[in-house]
Amino acid sequence: MLKRVFILGGILVACGGAAPEPTHVEAAPTATETTAPLPTMHQELGSIDDRAVSNTFTDLGPSFEACQKAALKRLPYFSGTVKFFMRVGEDGKTKWDYVEQSTLGDSDAERCLLDAIEGAQWPKPIGGDATVERDLTFDPGEARQPADWDPDKIAATVGKHKKDFDKCVQNAPNAKFTVTAYVAPHGKAGKVVAAGVATSNKEGGGQVQCIVDVVKQMKPPSPGSYPAKVAFGL
Repeated sequence: MLKRVFILGGILVACGGAAPEPTHVEAAPTATETTAPLPTMHQELGSIDDRAVSNTFTDLGPSFEACQKAALKRLPYFSGTVKFFMRVGEDGKTKWDYVEQSTLGDSDAERCLLDAIEGAQWPKPIGGDATVERDLTFDPGEARQPADWDPDKIAATVGKHKKDFDKCVQNAPNAKFTVTAYVAPHGKAGKVVAAGVATSNKEGGGQVQCIVDVVKQMKPPSPGSYPAKVAFGL
């Protein structure tokens, strides 16, 4: 079961300078006097109510649990942490989001969680869009956990697919990616049964599915009689 929601990072806010004081000019008397609207300033980033954000995130608990239950049906040993980065518009809607860090190892679960975030109504920021970071931790259940593999265990296999990975990330040259994968025994070799991807910026979010598709084509070493979990960078 989903036990806790950890809140880290909080709210990132960038505030611009205050609007200049309007200059009052005495106008000549007219038959009908009108007042011109004062100029407004729009900041790139505004402020958002941190407590209200936390309450909304807590309200999403049932949706997050549903994602966890679906993942456990595919992967009985599913567990890990995930950190989201999101931009909330002035209307309280999610403009964009992505997985900034994750050890879940399941892109379907990560996509499910992002869908829940994107469908939520967030507090409306003041003074412009606001950026938000939040964490979730999914505790391991009673199932035996996979063996932890060192990245070196899979380095040669990753190297064989370098050209494929390069094609995936060419449209996000400034993004860095971390892949977490579950490898299950499959005959004399191993088989990637699930993989998740975290990225360092929103451009990288569009390349996640391509990376996952390549990872699932890999033929890593066999982990033996029970699955292994491994993370590596791109």
